[in-house]
This record gives sequence, structure tokens and C-alpha cells, in this order.
Amino acid sequence: MVNFTVISLFPAMFESPLDHSILKKAQGKGLISVRLVDPRQYTTDRHRTTDDYPYGGGQGMVLKPEPLVAAIEDVKSKLSRPKVILLSPQGRVFNQTLAAALANEEELVLICGRYEGVDERVKAFIDDELSIGDYTLSGGEPAAVVVIDAVTRLIPGVLGNAMSAGEESFSDGLLEYPQYTRPEEFRGTKVPDVLLSGDHERVRQWRRRMSVQLTGQRRPDLIGKVDLSPEEKDRIYSRRAPIYVALLHHPVYDKNKQVVTTAVTNMDIHDIARSGRTFGISGFYVITPVKALQRLALKIIDHWEHGYGSRYNTTRKEALALARVKDTLDDVLIDLERECGKKPLIVVTSARPGGRRTSFTELKDMVINTTHPFLILLGTGWGLTETIISQSDYALEAIEGCTDYNHLSVRSAAAIILDRLLRR
Repeated sequence: MVNFTVISLFPAMFESPLDHSILKKAQGKGLISVRLVDPRQYTTDRHRTTDDYPYGGGQGMVLKPEPLVAAIEDVKSKLSRPKVILLSPQGRVFNQTLAAALANEEELVLICGRYEGVDERVKAFIDDELSIGDYTLSGGEPAAVVVIDAVTRLIPGVLGNAMSAGEESFSDGLLEYPQYTRPEEFRGTKVPDVLLSGDHERVRQWRRRMSVQLTGQRRPDLIGKVDLSPEEKDRIYSRRAPIYVALLHHPVYDKNKQVVTTAVTNMDIHDIARSGRTFGISGFYVITPVKALQRLALKIIDHWEHGYGSRYNTTRKEALALARVKDTLDDVLIDLERECGKKPLIVVTSARPGGRRTSFTELKDMVINTTHPFLILLGTGWGLTETIISQSDYALEAIEGCTDYNHLSVRSAAAIILDRLLRR
């Protein structure tokens, strides 16, 4: 059993949620109790003041510490082992793991903030802060209802089917599989045959496969935290779009914004190829029109693919196998269209400010939800020329640190970009 105490300026907001469905049944079974406490009862002035203007100026009002702390102390004095939680945008993000942990507590005290928040000194009297998401509410009351509902569902005996809580979304880190009920066919769409087969093992496998697939498509941020089998990992990561990387040595700018050709370096080839192999790209192009530099690049690649290096370091051989050398960007596009059956979408990178940029999150979603090939174009020298940028389909947002210094090596930038787009 979990005893909830909610400290709120608006206790009437809880009447309807607590009087319906699962929460009402849980109270009826004696599995939870909910006590509502109004901090106005702990004020000492005739106006029952619970808020005041913020020191230092600013908009809105702040909840005063005296009535809130008095309410907390009075509530705690009547409980044996209370855990006091402030619902606040500054708190840890509430999730299924936290809900499961709170379901093991005997006494939870939930404090609902209001207006611009609570006086900072109140936080010395709480045990934890929780937020239910990155958006703004009028107060902590809706958040408290969310916490009570999520925790209550996990208390043994609350749900009619003891297996239900374990099969819902987020219970194992995955989104829940698709659900169907009667009729068997609705407007031309039939229930999947496997669900009608009566074979419980096939149904279980189908549901797991669908959960993994949906999570990979809709919440890729979750999939890396789930314990997947090697087959499931292959299925998830093989579904994404093919990614290619190209390092352009001409045309690029020098520091005076003159169009130049830059030198090919051993370190760039090695490090970008190794990053590419780590993150599973499909190919890495070195683009230079200078024949002597092409010969140098091919000599480096051949040493590690076929020469002594291939026997000395097999992992380096794997990485350098991705590398290809071309004269121009057009040659790369022709090569990729031949290999993939369609022209790639070109994504340019630049540290220069300005222009409409595609965020890493947006591009990652596109990579996951399409099979169209992408070519990530990296510049050398002082960056890609405007002519090259104008040919692109997307311009990726710049990598920014916490200072105004913005001069990463191209191999460092490549590793960061691939990590943000392709990491599990």
C-alpha cells in the first residue's frame, strides 16, 4: 500500500481524477490512500497569503516558504517514513523506472508548485524533485496526478490482470506492440494472422519484434538503453538509410576566402575511416583532382588493405576498406547512384554561421525513417564553397562548444557528427 499526501493550493483539482477508474478502485481496495493538504491552512495573516513578489524583480509571484514548510513539517510529523517530492520543471524527468521505485515506498508527499515556483529555501525540506516533461504547466497538480496514476498501476493487486503492467509501454524500455480486438476485419484492414493462430510463442515473438521496430522508428533515443539480442540490433540498425561520407579537398576556401585545393593527409584518411567503420557507414570518399594526391591516398589505402598493414593490423584494414578516391563531387554522385539505384541526398557541414540549418535530431529522424541514401560532405581548409553548399539538400547545424572558439579538425568534426547521428 502507498499513502499519498498532496500539498496543493487547489485541492479541488484532484476530486475528479481520484473518483474514477483505476485510482478509485485502488482506493476502494485499500491499496492506496490520498490525503489533500492546503498550505493556506498554515498561514498566519488574515488574508491567508501564500505567495509574494520575487526579490530582484521579475514577472509573476513566488510561493512563500513559511506556509509550505509548515505544511511539510506537519505532514511529516504524522508519518513514519515519508519521501517528500517537489513537482518542478527543474527536477529529474519522471519515467517508468522512477515510477517503479516510488511504488515500493510506503508514504509519498507530493508538493505542487504554482506561479513562478517556490522559494528556493523550501528545497532544504524535500528529498527529490521530479518533472513530467519539457513543457510548461500552470501548476504541479496535473503532474501530481500523473505520478499518482503511474505509481498506482504498479502496486500489486491494482490491475485486474497482474501481467498488464509488465507488458505496457516502457515497462521493459520499449514501446508497446500494436493491439487489436474484434472485428477481425475493419474497413479492409485485417488483424495480423499471427494473432489469430493460437500459437502463443509465435504471438510473443511477433509482439517483441513489433515493440523493437516501433521503438526504433519512433523513439530512437530509447533503443540504445534496451538489452537487445544481436539479431534485433541487426534488424534495427540495418533498417536505416545508407550513410556515406565524403572529404572534399577541392573546391574549398582558404582563410582569405579564395578557392583552393588542400593537401590530402594520412591522419584524416585513417581517423575518418575508423570513425566510419565504428558507426557503420557504407563508404568514405576522398575527393581531390590532383593526381599526385590521389596516388598518395591510394598508396595509404592499399598499404592497409593489401600490403603489410593488412597483416599487421586487421582492424585498420577493415576501416580503410571503406575508403575510395574520386576526382570530383560529381564522380561521387555518379558512383553512389550506380551503387544505390538513386542519387543520394547531400548534407553539407559548415562551422560558419547563418542560413537555414537542419538539426541533428531532424536528420537522425530522416535517417531512421527512410532508406534513401545520404552523403555527408565534409570540407577541408576553411570550409566548403558557396557553390558546393548551393548544391546540397540539407545544411547540418554547426557543432558548437561552450566557447566562441570554433576550429575543430575535420576528423574530430566527423567523429562528433557520426556519433550524434548513428550512435545506439
